[in-house]
This record gives sequence, C-alpha cells and structure tokens, in this order.
Amino acid sequence: MSVTELIADPVRRPELVWVGSGAWVACDPDAGPDDPHRVVAYLECKDGRVYLLWVGASSHVREFASLRDALDAVAQRLPASSPR
Repeated sequence: MSVTELIADPVRRPELVWVGSGAWVACDPDAGPDDPHRVVAYLECKDGRVYLLWVGASSHVREFASLRDALDAVAQRLPASSPR
C-alpha cells in the first residue's frame, strides 16, 4: 500500500465520550448530537480487559485485550464518511 492510498482512504475513528469509572460510549463522528444512530457502542475497561457492547446492531458483548483493539472493531463498523 502506498502513502497516497493511505491518505486517500483514512480510517474513520469513533469519537469517545467518557461516562465514568473506566467506561465510554463510542460515537459516529459524522452524526449530529440529536441523531439516534450517533452512539454505536458502549465500552468498559475492567480487570485488564475491554468489554464492548454494540448499540442497536447486536446484543452480545465482545471482549478485547486492549482499548485499541476494541476501537479498531468499532471503526470497522462505522458507516462511510459523509461528504462535507
């Protein structure tokens, strides 16, 4: 993969909102504050693991070794970036 390809197709990252005590919600950065699809996942760090619960898509919890791994999984599910 060339540098040009990396610049042309950047990975979208979720916006993290801290909700307290090792917990965050991952939000679609392109969704407005009133958009019901803005929150895509709930993440909680506990006992050295990161637990991710998808919002709306499925009800199962996935477990990750790191916050980066969990955020990579969320980024893969974000919709394509909307044109600005």
